[in-house]
Amino acid sequence: MGKVSIIIPAYNAERYISNCIESLLDQTYDDIEIIIVNDGSEDSTKDIVDKYAAVDKRIIAVHLENGGVSTARNKGLEISSGSYVTFVDSDDWVEPDMLSFAVNKIEETKADIVIWSYFKNYIDKQLALSLLPGGSQVFTNNKDILFLRSIYQMYGEDRVRESVSAGAVWCKLYKKEILKENNLKFNKGLIRAQDTIFSLNAFLHASKIVYYDVNLYHYRITNTSTCSGTRFINNTEKPFNLLLDEFSNFISTNNNTEPYQAALYARTIQVLMWHLKHNYFHSKNKKSFIQKRKEILALIGKEPYKTALSDVENKLLPKKEKLLTMLFRYKLIFTFYAIYSLHNKLSNTSEKKYK
Repeated sequence: MGKVSIIIPAYNAERYISNCIESLLDQTYDDIEIIIVNDGSEDSTKDIVDKYAAVDKRIIAVHLENGGVSTARNKGLEISSGSYVTFVDSDDWVEPDMLSFAVNKIEETKADIVIWSYFKNYIDKQLALSLLPGGSQVFTNNKDILFLRSIYQMYGEDRVRESVSAGAVWCKLYKKEILKENNLKFNKGLIRAQDTIFSLNAFLHASKIVYYDVNLYHYRITNTSTCSGTRFINNTEKPFNLLLDEFSNFISTNNNTEPYQAALYARTIQVLMWHLKHNYFHSKNKKSFIQKRKEILALIGKEPYKTALSDVENKLLPKKEKLLTMLFRYKLIFTFYAIYSLHNKLSNTSEKKYK
């Protein structure tokens, strides 16, 4: 059996990184290296990581100036020495037998990638969720559901559920040679869904992928659970359009069919919501609402948002995105903003997330 390189990007992770590291040190599979890439943290993350590295030789501490999660993960890949690679986020934790299970399955099946399921952890509840529909399965030639669920995580659901993209890089064990032979890296120009683009390309090059509907990873829901959190981004158009271009290029190159276009339109509506969360409706955007409305109307008058708003299948969307689509078609920006603000206040009151 081969060594597993575990890559953890960490930025201001002092609250949870000890829990993350301890869960990896407690693995029943011990041929591991834990590469923690501190991405210019401004809290005590560096000290915590160095403390662990000083007492366990399996831990490799790397400290960088802040360059983003893609830079951190790429650095981890660059210095990794294992036969296999997996990724863990610094605020998450894993079951003790996760790596034993994954390594046994990847060697038993001769797969290039093994995937498993996860728990979604709020402060007051835990949900056992499947990463893919249909139970455990093997993918060789037909990888459509993997691709479609990476492009849009709710594609193919009978009803909208709590879910993450199948392209999340955690819950996966990759053969290092697949990544190295195809020069797979994270795109530093992307600020969200970097991992999805990475995984799409890994799925594309893998000859065999095996999925087990076994819950082994704990995804902690915090106020800033995504790598980008809900930080203010002054210009969202460039990075978010780049992401949609990546999806569009993947589809046009590999499978430009109706289901893929439907998934892309749904993802585009999701990205439109990101524009609102990170920019136009963010508390740090001090422009007048008249100016914000003008800029939003300009955005949705351009591609790819114009066509997505017109052609998206509403059944693929959760309630908030359905409402956005309906109101934005009629340019009712203020109406949506009022409902959006009220919904967020109610959600913040009812959802007990880790702080």
